[in-house]
Amino acid sequence: MAVLFTGATGFLGSRILRELLTEDSDEPVVVLGRHAPDTLRARIEAALTWLNGASPGADARNRLRYVTTDLTEPDLGLSSRERAALATDCTALWHCAALLSLQGDPSPLFKANVVGTRRVLELLTGTPAAHLVHVSTAYVAGSRTAGHVMESELTEEHGFQTYYEETKYTAERMVHAWAARTGRTATILRPSLLVTDRPVPEGLPQQSLGILAGLINTALRNKAGEDATVARLLAGGDAHGSGMHLRIQGDPEGGINMLCADYAAHAAVRAARVRADSGVRTLHITNPLKTGFEAATYAFEALYPGITLTVQPTVTAPNMYERLFTQHVGDLLTFSSQHRTYDRTNLLRDVPDLPDPQPVDGPYLARALGCASASVTI
Repeated sequence: MAVLFTGATGFLGSRILRELLTEDSDEPVVVLGRHAPDTLRARIEAALTWLNGASPGADARNRLRYVTTDLTEPDLGLSSRERAALATDCTALWHCAALLSLQGDPSPLFKANVVGTRRVLELLTGTPAAHLVHVSTAYVAGSRTAGHVMESELTEEHGFQTYYEETKYTAERMVHAWAARTGRTATILRPSLLVTDRPVPEGLPQQSLGILAGLINTALRNKAGEDATVARLLAGGDAHGSGMHLRIQGDPEGGINMLCADYAAHAAVRAARVRADSGVRTLHITNPLKTGFEAATYAFEALYPGITLTVQPTVTAPNMYERLFTQHVGDLLTFSSQHRTYDRTNLLRDVPDLPDPQPVDGPYLARALGCASASVTI
């Protein structure tokens, strides 16, 4: 009896692993990762120590096993004997590993998220008793901006804003096809954008919000090197005595679904205990309350005193600073113009006593952005 686990060194995966290890069970958890076992062990124990505020106890450490694998390689890069050993007595496989990138070359995304899922499904073919828990994303809804997204909904008719969304959509389609072909069961979990307001130590898995924080910070710091006005503002000064006002094009009534990562991990583990009788069961792990632009502007202005933002539907004759902002983060701002909501029927049916999560408001988002890093693994 053993649970296989991919993505245990990631931002969400490490939190889900912590939740699994707090359960009253002595079932081994086999961590599959690209690094050597000793390196995997060190990274996992460092993450668990930080998350728990103390070193993992002997019971938790004794449950963990570490196996070097490559999810993009045939047979995970394992020998037939090693692969068979993994499949023996496997009761569940948590597939949390994924690559997140919102810009740039899509090839690594497809290799990690699509090919990686295919290799996991191939492994499960030899484990007829194992249940698959596949961690996807609420953003498989793609470019859909309005309406109520059902947990059972999976469509490409609206297109996608990023290749990341498309790869996760494709991976979900593969899980459905595998379950139909094999008669197996699977749980698909769709969390929204996960955040934390706890500063994460260097070397531990960082939050995806770091992509946005890093782009903004890099753009402003680079400009400060050649523009004394920006330099004074970033240093906390009030350039020209009036600060800087930037108009940002977007939907002032829009927003984005954000959720505390610790809440998401707790909800995921509890929900995964309920298995479908057949086929695939999908659950949205999302926030009933979206984070609006007012929270984003509050956070930005808290981090960069002296700069104020106004979000408006159109920006005519943008100045050089407004063009700079749009150049670096304009594509990402489309994520904050959504009006869609998410069905949580399956989640609340499976975990009826699950409380609603706290809203991610301006002060929380300011703390999250302030401790975010641009290095991201999920």
